[in-house]
Amino acid sequence: MTALLDPWFKMNVGDGAFYALFGLLFVVVGIALLVLILMLIGFIMRKISERKQEEKAPAPPPDRRGEVPSPAEDGGDEVSPEVIAAITAALMGYYQTENAKCDFVVRRVKRL
Repeated sequence: MTALLDPWFKMNVGDGAFYALFGLLFVVVGIALLVLILMLIGFIMRKISERKQEEKAPAPPPDRRGEVPSPAEDGGDEVSPEVIAAITAALMGYYQTENAKCDFVVRRVKRL
């Protein structure tokens, strides 16, 4: 039995410490490289998405005076309360004809 374990006990402690430190250093450097690569990929993807958003949303055309209208001037996305009430009444009327129990509530109306 001792003949099987002889090679294990003949290893120098210095060699074992060197292999342990080398392995630890190798793993730490590998993880650091992976982190740097993933950060670089994230930076590139962020720049690409910012460029696509800039291309997607062009500036509104200028009016006759050459000024670009602000969202508040052209009505924006706001819908009058009367329109919201009319839409809610139409939907409730439809659901009432269907005889369906529905707790439908209009929370927001967005102009397309």
